[in-house]
Amino acid sequence: MTLAELIAEVYTITNRPDLVAQTLTAIRSATLKLHQSDYYYKDIRETGVSFTTAEYLQQIEYRTLFPKWRALKYIRKTDVTGTEQGKLLDIIVPENILDDYKINRNDVCYVAGEVVQIRSSTQLQYTIVGRYDNPDITQAGYNSWIALDHPYAIIFEAASTVFKMIGDTDQFSAYTQLAGMQLVELRNTNILAQGY
Repeated sequence: MTLAELIAEVYTITNRPDLVAQTLTAIRSATLKLHQSDYYYKDIRETGVSFTTAEYLQQIEYRTLFPKWRALKYIRKTDVTGTEQGKLLDIIVPENILDDYKINRNDVCYVAGEVVQIRSSTQLQYTIVGRYDNPDITQAGYNSWIALDHPYAIIFEAASTVFKMIGDTDQFSAYTQLAGMQLVELRNTNILAQGY
C-alpha cells in the first residue's frame, strides 16, 4: 500500500480523520519499528565502494555514503569492475582486532562510531558493502516493502498508537494484540529468503 492508502485505513479503524499529524506520525513510527524488529533480508542493500588509493587500512564513513544505514551485513573484496568476488572480511568488535598473540588481525572490519574500519591482508581499493538500511519514512519518499507485503502490520500498529494517544485503552489493547499477530507473520515469512 502507499502512504495515502495506509493513512486511509488507519482513519477507517480509528474513525479519527481529524488526527492528520498524529496518524502520519503513527504510521511512520510503526514502519520504522517493524523494519527494525529484526534483520530482514529485504532490508539488505549492496553497493560497490571504491577508495581513492589501494591501501591495507581503509575507512568508510557510512553515514555519508549510506544515509539510511542500520547495520553492517558484510564487506567483500572485489576488483574495479565489481565482478571478481573476493574474500569476505570478518566483522569483529573493535577489541578483537588483536589475535591471541597480540598481533593485528587481517581481513577484518568493525564499526567504530560513524566509521567502518577495514584492515586488509592485501592492498584494497574496491569493495562491495552489504548493509541493512532503514526504510524511507518521509512523506515525500515513503517506501517500505512491509507496506507492500504486510500492510496490516503497519496499519494495526499505527491504529494502536492513535488509540493510545486519544486514551481509548480498550481499542489500544485490541489493536496492540492484532499488531503483535501481524509481527509474528512478518517474521515468519521474511527472516529467510528461501521458503520451506
